[in-house]
Amino acid sequence: MMRPRTLLLILIYIITLQMLGFGQFKVAPLGNTIYEGVFTGNGLLGTMTYLSGEKSVRVDIGRTDVYDHRANSADKLFDKARLSLGYFNLDLSCTIEQAKGDIYLKDAYAVATIVTDQGSIKVRTTTLSNANIILLEVLKKNFKGRYTFNWIADSAISPRMKFNYTPKPKAYLPNPTGTDGQEGQIKFYEQPLTAGGGYTTAYLLRSSKDLDTYVITVGYSQAGKDFTRKTLDYLQKFDAGKINASLKEHRQWWTDYFKASTLELPDPIYQGFYDMQLYKLASATRSDKPAMDLQGPWTSATPWPAYWLNLNMQLAYSPTFKANHLDISTSLIRMIDQNKDNLRLNVPEPYRYNSIAIGRSSGPDLWSPVLLQKGVSLEKASDGDKELGNLVWLLHSYYQYYRATLSQEVYDRLFSLLKEAVNYHLHLMEKDATGKYHIAVKTYSPEYAKGFAYNTNYDLSILKWGLKTLLELDDERGGNDPLHAVWEDVLTHLVEYPQNSDGFMIAKDVPYDESHRHYSHLMMIYPFYDVNWDQRENRRLIEKSIAHWQSKKQWLQGYSFTGAASMYAMMGRGDAALASLDVLLNKYIKPNTLYAESGPVIETPLAAMASIQELCLQYWNGILRIFPAVPNRWKDVSFSHFLVDGGYLISARRQNGATVAVEIKSQYGGSLKLRLDIVNPSVQILGKGQYTKKADGLILLELDKGAIAAIRENK
Repeated sequence: MMRPRTLLLILIYIITLQMLGFGQFKVAPLGNTIYEGVFTGNGLLGTMTYLSGEKSVRVDIGRTDVYDHRANSADKLFDKARLSLGYFNLDLSCTIEQAKGDIYLKDAYAVATIVTDQGSIKVRTTTLSNANIILLEVLKKNFKGRYTFNWIADSAISPRMKFNYTPKPKAYLPNPTGTDGQEGQIKFYEQPLTAGGGYTTAYLLRSSKDLDTYVITVGYSQAGKDFTRKTLDYLQKFDAGKINASLKEHRQWWTDYFKASTLELPDPIYQGFYDMQLYKLASATRSDKPAMDLQGPWTSATPWPAYWLNLNMQLAYSPTFKANHLDISTSLIRMIDQNKDNLRLNVPEPYRYNSIAIGRSSGPDLWSPVLLQKGVSLEKASDGDKELGNLVWLLHSYYQYYRATLSQEVYDRLFSLLKEAVNYHLHLMEKDATGKYHIAVKTYSPEYAKGFAYNTNYDLSILKWGLKTLLELDDERGGNDPLHAVWEDVLTHLVEYPQNSDGFMIAKDVPYDESHRHYSHLMMIYPFYDVNWDQRENRRLIEKSIAHWQSKKQWLQGYSFTGAASMYAMMGRGDAALASLDVLLNKYIKPNTLYAESGPVIETPLAAMASIQELCLQYWNGILRIFPAVPNRWKDVSFSHFLVDGGYLISARRQNGATVAVEIKSQYGGSLKLRLDIVNPSVQILGKGQYTKKADGLILLELDKGAIAAIRENK
């Protein structure tokens, strides 16, 4: 008979067997927009390669922290806008007959292969992981012609100025005109900024018979005049030896990154899509790099040159936790921590002594005022200034970060932030004659034309999550906070979610009767699970609310289908969830998996990544659910080292439509409730721990730090 320890180790091996390696993602044909190009990035710098005409190739260069930084004004989307740098143009002087692109995920580089009437030429781009350097290589062995290579700078104005339908400032002072320069072998373009400092794009050529290598960097500073000098010095010191060493480090970094977690799907389209989102995350941000805005390093004409905080950032970071990439989510946590002073300035002056908030959009400094105040009419204010719940929702990501790390330092920062964010809500509450708390001012429910109203479901669902979480966090330390009783009282007596015969409404007296891409009125279903499928009495309400939302199709957009997919997954309806994702991929996702609404917006494909994860693993209502909504057409699915609440690492394998093995590793110790579809499970524990099979089919695990539980069918 096989010994339990031997059996356990075999199960662990079966479950955590790593994929043989991430392959390449093909973009064929290579197109004329960033949505049909191939891209690279290191969280700060990035490239996008595509065609720019019948005879030329362009390589866009982006740097994620290059924002204008003028003094606070109502025109923050202009005075604090993300700025586009420009692109390198490769004029081949001959007709392009065919072009294709490949992104090599494992080693993180991209190749554009161009066939012309003068032979073929390849453009390979690598954005080094551990250096602010881009290598742009032109492989010309099979090319008989000659090409020219030039930097084409973009004007340093807010991209929003280029869209006719966006309201413009009454007076917008352009930044100074940039200038070209050369020092030795280095060519550069210097762009000073009116607010101080500036940015410089610099490059030099290292050439051989069959290969031209352009070594590129971008420097940026918000103050002083030496930003160009520092940029040139940095580039000059980056010799061939440093390039070779950095390439080795680059490959190792990406190898380690992809090892953190894996997901293996039987559908090659979804597999390629999921792997590309993993690649995209680490290309767009890192733990020590700027948080993701709507573009990442890949800029294009856009009316969204900023951070959007009423859905976009929350969705963009949503897959990082299960994917076991806290290294990615750290960039958001750090951004919030560094800008608490501005979060305080965002609330009206009477509340600043104990409250923080954020409006709809901001620059990297998170300055975005909310004007909601008792006794103040805001009928003429912009909608983004009237959104109450954005910061508390953003802190939902901070909470997931805490629950994944169980760090007491993170707890302290989160508790303080969430307490002050909820305080702003409490200032705006009143208790009516029936004893119910309600929001005493009108607030705006994002994206809905008639959404300025009392008691929006957006704000009520966010507030309920905030109150529940404060009580949970305070209970971890004895429940001694002076506001504990207040939170309990408000939560217990909070007005009910407005609803009618069609399901959840937008707000009190505002039914959902116009198409609406945002699911702001359904957030009690997802992502907060306050109204959930375990509550049998609410199942009909959930069904009709989602059906009514999706029935009005005119303004539904990509993330409307990721939200619906996640809600269907919560209901255990994997086929419906996958059908929703099919619409997204077939109708909205671009050939290279980017997404656009008038300009590039990064969040929707990443939200789809989270929806795919939720087909395989969910945690809500205190229960971990393994393979809760796998579509019928996916017979074989496995994942390794998905990270969930409490810091547990979960691996599982499904074969021929049935779960065959599960592994749970406790990183910190604790208890976990588990639901899975193994009819007669056998549990083996390596290390210290115990388990209990409950009458309702749940398994209760008690695991010490480092212990591993392996579960299989007991045959």
